[in-house]
Amino acid sequence: KQGEPSSFVPSNPCGDNMLKVFFNNEEMSDVTFEVGGEVESAADNRKRARTTATTFHASHVILRLNAPSLADMCRPGDEAAVPINGVESKVFKMLLYFCYGGTIEEEELAANAKAIIDAADRFGIVNLKLQAEAVLTEQTDIAVNNMLDNLLYANSKNLALFQEKI
Repeated sequence: KQGEPSSFVPSNPCGDNMLKVFFNNEEMSDVTFEVGGEVESAADNRKRARTTATTFHASHVILRLNAPSLADMCRPGDEAAVPINGVESKVFKMLLYFCYGGTIEEEELAANAKAIIDAADRFGIVNLKLQAEAVLTEQTDIAVNNMLDNLLYANSKNLALFQEKI
């Protein structure tokens, strides 16, 4: 059976243009984030190790629409960068990429599921949190020895799908 000939119908370029022009573009940004820079190294919290902070540039309007809690942390045009601690720079980059319309590959979601869930929950990026939860639910084997830890985590992050699996 022959398939129908397909015609070339261009797709809307808006999403791709957003990623190309605005994602982490210093010229077009109005807010800046410094991710990392200080990591606690001792159990008694007295000593701190300095690490190199990563700078990310973003548009407040896009954050307001896609990451409301993150947008609440800054104001457009602020000179000082907003410090973000407790999130790895690669995870923060994925969050911003998602906010700008990018798609996070399933392998990346699987490798960083809990870190993405924690950050997405913290910054109000609901759809990314749900995607990471679905991958976490798929990849986690529940057994008697890990059931309670997983249930406590799922409950603390309000992960209904993961709780159901457990």
